[in-house]
Amino acid sequence: MKTFNKKQSYFRFFGILITIAFTIFSCAKDDFFNDRVPDYSESIVQSFKVGNQYAEINHTLGTITMTLPSGTDLTKVTPEIRMPESATVSPTSGTTIDFSKGPVIFQVKSSNGANRKYTASIAAYGDPKMLSFSIADKLGVIDETNRTISVEIGSQDGNLNNLAPSFVIAKGTTIDISSGVARDFTTPKVYTITSNNGYTARQYTVNVTQIAAPEISSFTINGVAGIIDNANNSILVVLPPGTNKTSLSPVITSPLGQIISPASNATKDFTQAVSYTVTNKENLTKTYAVTVQLIAPTKYAFLGLENDINSLVDDDAKAAATWMQSHYGANFKYIKIANITAQNIADVKVAMLYYLTPAENQGFSASNSNVATMLPTGLRPGGAQAEVLKSWAQAGGDMLIAGDPNPFIFSLGRVPANFGDARAAGNYVYSEFGCANASGCVDTGKASDDVWGLGMRDANNSGNRRNHPVFDGLTFTNGEYLSLQNSATREVRLIWWQHFDGIINPSCCGQDAATKFEHVMQATKFGTLRHIGDSFGYGAVEFRRTDLTNSADIDSHIPTNFKGHVFTIANTIVGYEWDSNGTTNSYQNNIKVFTQNILDYLYGLNND
Repeated sequence: MKTFNKKQSYFRFFGILITIAFTIFSCAKDDFFNDRVPDYSESIVQSFKVGNQYAEINHTLGTITMTLPSGTDLTKVTPEIRMPESATVSPTSGTTIDFSKGPVIFQVKSSNGANRKYTASIAAYGDPKMLSFSIADKLGVIDETNRTISVEIGSQDGNLNNLAPSFVIAKGTTIDISSGVARDFTTPKVYTITSNNGYTARQYTVNVTQIAAPEISSFTINGVAGIIDNANNSILVVLPPGTNKTSLSPVITSPLGQIISPASNATKDFTQAVSYTVTNKENLTKTYAVTVQLIAPTKYAFLGLENDINSLVDDDAKAAATWMQSHYGANFKYIKIANITAQNIADVKVAMLYYLTPAENQGFSASNSNVATMLPTGLRPGGAQAEVLKSWAQAGGDMLIAGDPNPFIFSLGRVPANFGDARAAGNYVYSEFGCANASGCVDTGKASDDVWGLGMRDANNSGNRRNHPVFDGLTFTNGEYLSLQNSATREVRLIWWQHFDGIINPSCCGQDAATKFEHVMQATKFGTLRHIGDSFGYGAVEFRRTDLTNSADIDSHIPTNFKGHVFTIANTIVGYEWDSNGTTNSYQNNIKVFTQNILDYLYGLNND
């Protein structure tokens, strides 16, 4: 018993010693760590003085700004700088400095290892000069020689199309757009500062770039592009049945400067999902679960707003979807737009997106500056479902878009558009916005001999399109147009391209203009409004795959990675309406045959 007690006491004492030692060691580690964390308050500029005047100091941005009396010689300014006793500054306090050529950098260093940089700008009263310019907490670089300001914002600092900069201008001046006002910085923006004398002005061109968020831009196996779903951090690659999934080497791209792990071309076993992590220059990461499925895309799909066909509010969408379901049977599937994912679109070869909402007034409308509001949120540019469909179309999926959701061609990125800027090369926003409000336009009491249709004269296009497979089994009225609508009540949207004057040359309105459009867009024009005698207006267009193009005329802004085709029927005034609102359309069968021909034509394309 004694021996046992001695041993017990010994081990208890030894345990106490270990605990004390561990505690001391831990404290020592904490003390050591804390001793090594720089105190940045020891490296600040406490005051910046010229003569009897003090500058304004923004410690968050690291800026020093001040306006000296009118006529001050900015080539010879001698600031007095106060800082903590442990710190030094370069250039040193009391040095005569030239501030006339723009901002001057002051570097503050403390003996504790902390250091900070301050950007100092000085102007004379009434001098139209930008002293500092920032977005979020990112300070712009002001180049006085070239009158430019460059700002790089982080990937999480908002969207380029809606940024509110903060800036300081010299006293005794005014500026055309106030600090804090949001602007679209997807393109350079100009700020004009005017002196209080009313004559002297200076313009600065602001260029904003954004660090790309971590993302995988493309993921390809055996030449097949994966469907990227950024909302769900997943990638689905659909390969032919029989493919060996145990040894596949994907080719992966991401924005410049980002790192992908596992690396591109690394051979991996995809019998189970494989995780890929991408890291951007901010050291932010995103991890994708990559799945390979052996599927042959065989489905025709209708993309609708509600949970199922019976729930569709829009009568035209319901009529079209019901017909598709009846016609294609087991080869048909319905997908709610809000539920679109890489997984449920993977077995789809052709998808139809169509609705007309004026009579139902579901709230979709277009402004003179943004037709994207004709789309549900998920299908607008950058929307989660839009990005999935974009990736799917790039991988080879084909679409028919008709009616109100035609602006989806912009969301896909197949046709570049920036609704905040004027139409120009590389910015092909629609040129007409008739009947754009939420209630649309509904024409009633129309005579049966007032026929709407698709103008198909040779002069309407670059040549004869009437023999194309999409018109099989259809008869052209007078050999000139495809009759589509003569009901007494008609729903109307007129949001379309009239022509491309000033953007594409020649633009309007001969066959040469249609030909040039086709080359620039890598597209085929299929008509205009039935009563138009020349090539004015684009009523139906097939946007062809772009990955094989060698056209010298293609616009450089058009992406060249689309394997899929997109057929669009641009507006309802051509008569493409699936339900006649309780009245009779003598040409309803033409709409069915035309639609079937388009869908089957797209289905038959080989997009490998």
